[in-house]
Amino acid sequence: MMDVRREPPQFWPHATAVAGVAAALGGILCIPEATRPVGTFVVGLGGIALLATWIVANRKLKEKLAWYEEQLANVDQLEDNVRRQRSALDELADGLDVMIFLTDTRTRILYANERAIRNFRFDDPEGQSILAVTLSSEIVDLVQEVADGGIPLSVETTLHHPEERNVVVQAWRETSADRVFVSIYDLTSLRRLERIRRDFVANVSHELRTPLASVRLLAETLLDDYDDRELAERYLGKIVKEVDRLTRITDDLLTLSQLDSGRINKAPTDVTVLVSSVVHQLIPKAKAKGLELSLQSAGPLKASVDEGQLTQLALNLVDNAINYTSQGSVTVKLTEYPDTFRMDFIDTGLGLAKEHQARIFERFYRVDKGRSRGSGGTGLGLAIVKNIAEAHGGKVSVTSELGHGSTFIVDMPKE
Repeated sequence: MMDVRREPPQFWPHATAVAGVAAALGGILCIPEATRPVGTFVVGLGGIALLATWIVANRKLKEKLAWYEEQLANVDQLEDNVRRQRSALDELADGLDVMIFLTDTRTRILYANERAIRNFRFDDPEGQSILAVTLSSEIVDLVQEVADGGIPLSVETTLHHPEERNVVVQAWRETSADRVFVSIYDLTSLRRLERIRRDFVANVSHELRTPLASVRLLAETLLDDYDDRELAERYLGKIVKEVDRLTRITDDLLTLSQLDSGRINKAPTDVTVLVSSVVHQLIPKAKAKGLELSLQSAGPLKASVDEGQLTQLALNLVDNAINYTSQGSVTVKLTEYPDTFRMDFIDTGLGLAKEHQARIFERFYRVDKGRSRGSGGTGLGLAIVKNIAEAHGGKVSVTSELGHGSTFIVDMPKE
Protein backbone atom coordinates (compact mmCIF):
# COMPACT_ATOMS: atom_id res chain seq x y z
CA MET A 1 0.00 0.00 0.00
CA MET A 2 1.37 3.44 -0.94
CA ASP A 3 2.17 5.79 1.91
CA VAL A 4 -0.52 8.48 1.84
CA ARG A 5 1.88 10.97 3.45
CA ARG A 6 4.28 11.03 0.44
CA GLU A 7 4.40 14.32 -1.43
CA PRO A 8 2.91 14.36 -4.94
CA PRO A 9 5.19 15.12 -7.99
CA GLN A 10 6.27 18.78 -8.35
CA PHE A 11 5.97 20.76 -11.64
CA TRP A 12 7.35 24.24 -10.99
CA PRO A 13 10.73 23.62 -12.84
CA HIS A 14 8.86 22.81 -16.05
CA ALA A 15 6.59 25.79 -15.66
CA THR A 16 9.69 28.00 -15.32
CA ALA A 17 11.18 26.57 -18.52
CA VAL A 18 8.01 27.24 -20.45
CA ALA A 19 7.91 30.80 -19.17
CA GLY A 20 11.57 31.32 -20.24
CA VAL A 21 10.94 30.08 -23.78
CA ALA A 22 7.94 32.36 -24.10
CA ALA A 23 10.02 35.34 -22.98
CA ALA A 24 12.79 34.54 -25.50
CA LEU A 25 10.23 34.29 -28.31
CA GLY A 26 8.90 37.69 -27.43
CA GLY A 27 12.40 39.16 -27.50
CA ILE A 28 13.24 37.72 -30.96
CA LEU A 29 10.13 39.19 -32.51
CA CYS A 30 11.39 42.59 -31.51
CA ILE A 31 14.91 42.40 -33.14
CA PRO A 32 15.81 43.94 -36.57
CA GLU A 33 14.97 42.15 -39.84
CA ALA A 34 18.62 41.60 -40.72
CA THR A 35 19.18 39.37 -37.82
CA ARG A 36 15.79 37.72 -37.98
CA PRO A 37 17.01 34.36 -39.53
CA VAL A 38 19.12 33.86 -36.50
CA GLY A 39 16.10 34.73 -34.41
CA THR A 40 13.98 32.28 -36.36
CA PHE A 41 16.51 29.58 -35.68
CA VAL A 42 16.45 30.45 -32.03
CA VAL A 43 12.66 30.40 -32.07
CA GLY A 44 12.74 26.95 -33.64
CA LEU A 45 14.99 25.73 -30.90
CA GLY A 46 12.66 27.33 -28.41
CA GLY A 47 9.69 25.54 -29.96
CA ILE A 48 11.50 22.24 -29.75
CA ALA A 49 12.34 22.98 -26.14
CA LEU A 50 8.74 23.96 -25.48
CA LEU A 51 7.44 20.72 -27.03
CA ALA A 52 9.88 18.66 -25.00
CA THR A 53 8.87 20.50 -21.88
CA TRP A 54 5.17 19.89 -22.62
CA ILE A 55 5.80 16.17 -23.15
CA VAL A 56 7.66 15.91 -19.86
CA ALA A 57 4.96 17.92 -18.08
CA ASN A 58 2.22 15.74 -19.55
CA ARG A 59 3.99 12.59 -18.34
CA LYS A 60 4.39 14.09 -14.88
CA LEU A 61 0.73 15.09 -14.89
CA LYS A 62 -0.25 11.50 -15.62
CA GLU A 63 1.99 10.35 -12.77
CA LYS A 64 0.33 12.85 -10.47
CA LEU A 65 -3.16 11.66 -11.48
CA ALA A 66 -2.12 8.05 -10.94
CA TRP A 67 -0.75 9.02 -7.49
CA TYR A 68 -4.04 10.63 -6.50
CA GLU A 69 -6.03 7.64 -7.80
CA GLU A 70 -3.89 5.34 -5.68
CA GLN A 71 -4.47 7.50 -2.59
CA LEU A 72 -8.22 7.50 -3.23
CA ALA A 73 -8.14 3.72 -3.57
CA ASN A 74 -6.28 3.51 -0.25
CA VAL A 75 -8.88 5.73 1.42
CA ASP A 76 -11.73 3.62 -0.03
CA GLN A 77 -10.05 0.47 1.26
CA LEU A 78 -9.63 1.99 4.73
CA GLU A 79 -13.29 3.07 4.78
CA ASP A 80 -14.34 -0.41 3.64
CA ASN A 81 -12.28 -2.00 6.43
CA VAL A 82 -13.85 0.33 8.98
CA ARG A 83 -17.35 -0.52 7.68
CA ARG A 84 -16.64 -4.24 7.86
CA GLN A 85 -15.28 -3.99 11.40
CA ARG A 86 -18.27 -1.88 12.48
CA SER A 87 -20.65 -4.38 10.90
CA ALA A 88 -18.88 -7.29 12.65
CA LEU A 89 -19.12 -5.49 16.00
CA ASP A 90 -22.80 -4.75 15.39
CA GLU A 91 -23.51 -8.40 14.58
CA LEU A 92 -21.60 -9.51 17.67
CA ALA A 93 -23.48 -7.06 19.90
CA ASP A 94 -26.84 -7.99 18.36
CA GLY A 95 -26.15 -11.70 18.77
CA LEU A 96 -25.49 -11.41 22.49
CA ASP A 97 -28.34 -12.08 24.91
CA VAL A 98 -27.72 -8.71 26.52
CA MET A 99 -28.64 -5.06 25.96
CA ILE A 100 -25.62 -2.85 25.24
CA PHE A 101 -25.24 0.92 25.33
CA LEU A 102 -22.22 3.15 24.74
CA THR A 103 -22.49 6.59 26.35
CA ASP A 104 -20.35 9.67 26.82
CA THR A 105 -19.46 10.98 30.27
CA ARG A 106 -22.68 13.01 30.29
CA THR A 107 -24.74 9.78 29.94
CA ARG A 108 -25.71 10.60 26.35
CA ILE A 109 -26.08 7.48 24.18
CA LEU A 110 -23.54 7.07 21.36
CA TYR A 111 -24.52 3.53 20.37
CA ALA A 112 -27.19 0.94 21.21
CA ASN A 113 -27.41 -2.63 19.91
CA GLU A 114 -30.55 -4.04 18.35
CA ARG A 115 -31.60 -5.93 21.48
CA ALA A 116 -31.48 -2.73 23.54
CA ILE A 117 -33.53 -0.85 20.95
CA ARG A 118 -36.09 -3.66 20.80
CA ASN A 119 -36.37 -4.18 24.57
CA PHE A 120 -36.79 -0.51 25.43
CA ARG A 121 -38.95 0.13 22.33
CA PHE A 122 -36.99 3.26 21.40
CA ASP A 123 -36.49 3.56 17.65
CA ASP A 124 -33.51 5.95 17.58
CA PRO A 125 -31.77 6.18 20.97
CA GLU A 126 -28.48 7.65 19.70
CA GLY A 127 -28.05 11.21 20.93
CA GLN A 128 -30.64 10.72 23.69
CA SER A 129 -29.83 10.53 27.38
CA ILE A 130 -29.88 7.04 28.85
CA LEU A 131 -32.52 8.26 31.31
CA ALA A 132 -34.90 9.12 28.44
CA VAL A 133 -34.54 5.60 27.02
CA THR A 134 -34.51 3.43 30.18
CA LEU A 135 -36.45 5.69 32.59
CA SER A 136 -34.17 4.36 35.33
CA SER A 137 -32.42 6.79 37.67
CA GLU A 138 -30.36 3.89 39.07
CA ILE A 139 -28.77 3.25 35.67
CA VAL A 140 -28.05 6.96 35.25
CA ASP A 141 -26.40 7.15 38.69
CA LEU A 142 -24.34 4.04 37.93
CA VAL A 143 -23.09 5.39 34.59
CA GLN A 144 -22.27 8.78 36.09
CA GLU A 145 -20.35 7.19 38.96
CA VAL A 146 -18.30 5.06 36.55
CA ALA A 147 -17.66 8.09 34.29
CA ASP A 148 -16.40 10.13 37.24
CA GLY A 149 -14.44 7.42 39.08
CA GLY A 150 -13.37 5.09 36.28
CA ILE A 151 -14.02 1.97 38.41
CA PRO A 152 -16.27 -0.74 36.88
CA LEU A 153 -19.52 -1.25 38.80
CA SER A 154 -22.56 -3.52 38.64
CA VAL A 155 -25.96 -3.54 40.33
CA GLU A 156 -29.07 -5.73 40.26
CA THR A 157 -32.23 -3.69 39.98
CA THR A 158 -35.81 -3.71 38.75
CA LEU A 159 -36.84 -1.84 35.62
CA HIS A 160 -40.42 -0.67 35.25
CA HIS A 161 -40.29 0.47 31.60
CA PRO A 162 -41.69 -0.72 29.27
CA GLU A 163 -42.56 -3.61 31.61
CA GLU A 164 -41.34 -4.83 34.98
CA ARG A 165 -38.10 -6.79 34.68
CA ASN A 166 -35.31 -7.93 36.98
CA VAL A 167 -31.94 -7.01 35.45
CA VAL A 168 -28.27 -6.83 36.33
CA VAL A 169 -26.55 -3.69 35.00
CA GLN A 170 -22.78 -3.49 34.50
CA ALA A 171 -20.86 -0.35 33.51
CA TRP A 172 -17.17 0.21 32.77
CA ARG A 173 -15.21 3.12 31.30
CA GLU A 174 -13.18 2.90 28.10
CA THR A 175 -9.54 3.49 29.00
CA SER A 176 -8.57 5.32 25.80
CA ALA A 177 -11.61 7.63 25.54
CA ASP A 178 -14.21 9.38 27.66
CA ARG A 179 -16.90 6.77 27.00
CA VAL A 180 -18.78 4.32 29.18
CA PHE A 181 -20.00 0.86 28.19
CA VAL A 182 -23.28 -0.32 29.76
CA SER A 183 -24.59 -3.90 29.59
CA ILE A 184 -28.04 -4.90 30.85
CA TYR A 185 -28.86 -8.60 31.29
CA ASP A 186 -32.48 -9.65 31.84
CA LEU A 187 -32.83 -11.95 34.87
CA THR A 188 -36.64 -12.07 34.89
CA SER A 189 -36.97 -15.66 33.66
CA LEU A 190 -34.17 -16.85 35.93
CA ARG A 191 -35.72 -15.24 39.00
CA ARG A 192 -39.10 -16.68 38.07
CA LEU A 193 -37.60 -20.18 37.80
CA GLU A 194 -35.89 -19.74 41.17
CA ARG A 195 -39.21 -18.73 42.71
CA ILE A 196 -40.98 -21.72 41.14
CA ARG A 197 -38.24 -24.04 42.44
CA ARG A 198 -38.53 -22.63 45.96
CA ASP A 199 -42.31 -22.94 45.83
CA PHE A 200 -42.00 -26.47 44.45
CA VAL A 201 -39.76 -27.66 47.27
CA ALA A 202 -42.02 -26.02 49.86
CA ASN A 203 -45.15 -27.48 48.27
CA VAL A 204 -43.70 -31.00 48.00
CA SER A 205 -42.78 -30.88 51.68
CA HIS A 206 -46.24 -29.65 52.61
CA GLU A 207 -48.11 -32.11 50.39
CA LEU A 208 -46.17 -35.06 51.80
CA ARG A 209 -46.26 -33.87 55.40
CA THR A 210 -50.06 -33.58 55.55
CA PRO A 211 -50.98 -37.21 54.69
CA LEU A 212 -48.00 -38.54 56.66
CA ALA A 213 -49.18 -36.63 59.73
CA SER A 214 -52.70 -38.01 59.24
CA VAL A 215 -51.43 -41.57 58.92
CA ARG A 216 -49.34 -41.18 62.07
CA LEU A 217 -52.24 -39.72 64.05
CA LEU A 218 -54.65 -42.44 62.95
CA ALA A 219 -52.12 -45.17 63.69
CA GLU A 220 -51.45 -43.78 67.17
CA THR A 221 -55.19 -43.67 67.87
CA LEU A 222 -55.51 -47.33 66.87
CA LEU A 223 -52.60 -48.25 69.12
CA ASP A 224 -54.31 -46.58 72.04
CA ASP A 225 -57.56 -48.48 71.45
CA TYR A 226 -56.77 -51.44 69.25
CA ASP A 227 -59.62 -53.56 70.69
CA ASP A 228 -62.33 -51.29 69.19
CA ARG A 229 -63.05 -53.06 65.89
CA GLU A 230 -65.47 -50.41 64.58
CA LEU A 231 -62.93 -47.66 65.24
CA ALA A 232 -60.20 -49.75 63.63
CA GLU A 233 -62.20 -50.28 60.45
CA ARG A 234 -63.06 -46.59 60.17
CA TYR A 235 -59.49 -45.41 60.80
CA LEU A 236 -57.86 -48.06 58.62
CA GLY A 237 -60.00 -46.88 55.73
CA LYS A 238 -58.73 -43.35 56.26
CA ILE A 239 -55.15 -44.61 56.45
CA VAL A 240 -55.56 -46.39 53.11
CA LYS A 241 -57.01 -43.21 51.62
CA GLU A 242 -54.04 -41.12 52.78
CA VAL A 243 -51.57 -43.71 51.51
CA ASP A 244 -53.31 -43.67 48.13
CA ARG A 245 -52.93 -39.91 48.11
CA LEU A 246 -49.21 -40.24 48.82
CA THR A 247 -48.97 -42.76 46.01
CA ARG A 248 -50.64 -40.40 43.55
CA ILE A 249 -48.27 -37.58 44.50
CA THR A 250 -45.17 -39.75 44.10
CA ASP A 251 -46.48 -41.17 40.81
CA ASP A 252 -47.06 -37.66 39.45
CA LEU A 253 -43.60 -36.54 40.61
CA LEU A 254 -42.05 -39.54 38.84
CA THR A 255 -44.03 -38.70 35.70
CA LEU A 256 -42.76 -35.11 35.77
CA SER A 257 -39.22 -36.37 36.29
CA GLN A 258 -39.51 -38.62 33.24
CA LEU A 259 -40.93 -35.76 31.17
CA ASP A 260 -38.13 -33.44 32.27
CA SER A 261 -35.59 -36.02 31.08
CA GLY A 262 -37.04 -35.75 27.57
CA ARG A 263 -37.89 -39.42 27.16
CA ILE A 264 -40.66 -39.79 24.60
CA ASN A 265 -41.60 -42.70 22.32
CA LYS A 266 -43.65 -41.52 19.36
CA ALA A 267 -45.56 -43.89 17.11
CA PRO A 268 -48.38 -43.52 14.54
CA THR A 269 -51.62 -43.35 16.55
CA ASP A 270 -55.30 -42.68 15.91
CA VAL A 271 -55.87 -39.79 18.31
CA THR A 272 -59.65 -40.11 17.94
CA VAL A 273 -59.62 -43.71 19.20
CA LEU A 274 -57.26 -42.78 22.03
CA VAL A 275 -59.36 -39.85 23.28
CA SER A 276 -62.58 -41.82 22.81
CA SER A 277 -61.21 -44.50 25.13
CA VAL A 278 -60.48 -41.86 27.79
CA VAL A 279 -63.97 -40.38 27.46
CA HIS A 280 -65.67 -43.78 27.84
CA GLN A 281 -63.51 -44.52 30.88
CA LEU A 282 -64.75 -41.37 32.64
CA ILE A 283 -68.43 -41.43 31.58
CA PRO A 284 -69.49 -43.22 34.82
CA LYS A 285 -67.83 -40.50 36.92
CA ALA A 286 -69.55 -37.77 34.88
CA LYS A 287 -72.95 -39.48 35.16
CA ALA A 288 -72.51 -39.77 38.92
CA LYS A 289 -72.39 -35.95 39.04
CA GLY A 290 -75.24 -35.55 36.56
CA LEU A 291 -72.97 -34.28 33.79
CA GLU A 292 -73.05 -35.02 30.07
CA LEU A 293 -69.64 -36.08 28.73
CA SER A 294 -69.21 -36.24 24.95
CA LEU A 295 -66.62 -36.34 22.16
CA GLN A 296 -66.88 -34.36 18.91
CA SER A 297 -64.68 -35.59 16.06
CA ALA A 298 -64.92 -35.69 12.27
CA GLY A 299 -63.38 -39.16 12.10
CA PRO A 300 -59.97 -40.83 12.36
CA LEU A 301 -57.10 -38.46 13.20
CA LYS A 302 -53.67 -39.94 12.56
CA ALA A 303 -50.63 -38.45 14.30
CA SER A 304 -47.22 -39.49 15.59
CA VAL A 305 -47.46 -39.27 19.40
CA ASP A 306 -46.46 -41.04 22.59
CA GLU A 307 -49.64 -42.99 23.21
CA GLY A 308 -49.16 -43.32 26.97
CA GLN A 309 -48.36 -39.64 27.48
CA LEU A 310 -51.21 -38.40 25.29
CA THR A 311 -53.62 -40.70 27.14
CA GLN A 312 -52.50 -39.20 30.44
CA LEU A 313 -52.87 -35.65 29.03
CA ALA A 314 -56.46 -36.32 27.94
CA LEU A 315 -57.25 -38.18 31.18
CA ASN A 316 -55.96 -35.30 33.33
CA LEU A 317 -57.89 -32.63 31.42
CA VAL A 318 -61.20 -34.52 31.23
CA ASP A 319 -60.98 -35.56 34.91
CA ASN A 320 -60.10 -31.97 35.87
CA ALA A 321 -63.13 -30.67 33.94
CA ILE A 322 -65.45 -33.13 35.68
CA ASN A 323 -64.05 -32.28 39.12
CA TYR A 324 -64.68 -28.55 38.69
CA THR A 325 -68.08 -28.75 36.97
CA SER A 326 -71.13 -29.14 39.17
CA GLN A 327 -73.79 -29.01 36.43
CA GLY A 328 -73.97 -28.88 32.67
CA SER A 329 -71.57 -30.71 30.40
CA VAL A 330 -67.98 -31.55 29.51
CA THR A 331 -67.11 -31.75 25.81
CA VAL A 332 -63.95 -32.88 24.06
CA LYS A 333 -63.56 -31.55 20.53
CA LEU A 334 -60.94 -32.77 18.03
CA THR A 335 -59.99 -30.68 14.99
CA GLU A 336 -57.51 -31.71 12.29
CA TYR A 337 -55.37 -29.34 10.20
CA PRO A 338 -52.86 -30.14 7.41
CA ASP A 339 -49.83 -30.32 9.75
CA THR A 340 -51.33 -30.06 13.23
CA PHE A 341 -54.32 -31.07 15.31
CA ARG A 342 -56.17 -29.42 18.17
CA MET A 343 -57.97 -30.75 21.22
CA ASP A 344 -60.48 -28.54 23.07
CA PHE A 345 -61.62 -29.60 26.53
CA ILE A 346 -64.74 -27.51 27.23
CA ASP A 347 -66.67 -27.42 30.50
CA THR A 348 -69.50 -25.37 31.99
CA GLY A 349 -67.95 -25.30 35.43
CA LEU A 350 -66.59 -22.73 37.88
CA GLY A 351 -64.25 -20.94 35.50
CA LEU A 352 -61.03 -19.15 36.40
CA ALA A 353 -60.29 -15.57 37.35
CA LYS A 354 -57.71 -13.87 35.09
CA GLU A 355 -55.11 -13.61 37.85
CA HIS A 356 -54.99 -17.43 38.11
CA GLN A 357 -54.90 -18.28 34.40
CA ALA A 358 -51.20 -17.49 33.95
CA ARG A 359 -50.13 -19.73 36.85
CA ILE A 360 -52.39 -22.77 36.80
CA PHE A 361 -49.80 -24.81 34.85
CA GLU A 362 -47.21 -24.36 37.61
CA ARG A 363 -46.48 -27.35 39.81
CA PHE A 364 -48.65 -27.54 42.94
CA TYR A 365 -50.41 -24.29 42.10
CA ARG A 366 -54.03 -24.41 43.24
CA VAL A 367 -56.80 -21.87 42.81
CA ASP A 368 -58.78 -23.33 45.72
CA LYS A 369 -56.51 -25.53 47.84
CA GLY A 370 -59.25 -27.01 50.00
CA ARG A 371 -61.49 -27.94 47.06
CA SER A 372 -58.57 -29.33 45.07
CA ARG A 373 -57.48 -31.68 47.84
CA GLY A 374 -61.09 -32.68 48.46
CA SER A 375 -61.41 -33.77 44.82
CA GLY A 376 -58.33 -35.94 45.13
CA GLY A 377 -56.06 -33.68 43.11
CA THR A 378 -52.32 -33.51 43.68
CA GLY A 379 -51.77 -30.07 42.16
CA LEU A 380 -49.54 -31.60 39.47
CA GLY A 381 -52.07 -32.60 36.82
CA LEU A 382 -51.93 -29.41 34.72
CA ALA A 383 -48.14 -29.22 35.05
CA ILE A 384 -47.98 -32.74 33.58
CA VAL A 385 -50.33 -31.68 30.76
CA LYS A 386 -48.08 -28.73 29.90
CA ASN A 387 -44.92 -30.86 29.92
CA ILE A 388 -46.48 -33.53 27.70
CA ALA A 389 -47.70 -30.96 25.18
CA GLU A 390 -44.30 -29.26 25.02
CA ALA A 391 -42.47 -32.60 24.77
CA HIS A 392 -44.50 -33.23 21.59
CA GLY A 393 -43.60 -29.80 20.19
CA GLY A 394 -47.03 -28.39 21.04
CA LYS A 395 -48.53 -26.04 23.60
CA VAL A 396 -51.47 -25.79 25.97
CA SER A 397 -53.51 -22.70 26.82
CA VAL A 398 -56.73 -21.80 28.60
CA THR A 399 -59.60 -19.40 27.99
CA SER A 400 -61.95 -18.94 30.90
CA GLU A 401 -64.40 -16.62 32.60
CA LEU A 402 -65.21 -16.85 36.27
CA GLY A 403 -68.58 -18.56 36.70
CA HIS A 404 -68.91 -19.41 32.99
CA GLY A 405 -66.68 -22.43 32.48
CA SER A 406 -63.27 -23.01 30.93
CA THR A 407 -61.76 -24.28 27.68
CA PHE A 408 -58.33 -25.91 27.74
CA ILE A 409 -56.76 -25.93 24.28
CA VAL A 410 -53.96 -28.28 23.22
CA ASP A 411 -52.25 -27.69 19.85
CA MET A 412 -49.83 -30.34 18.57
CA PRO A 413 -47.99 -31.18 15.36
CA LYS A 414 -49.05 -34.37 13.63
CA GLU A 415 -45.44 -35.36 12.96
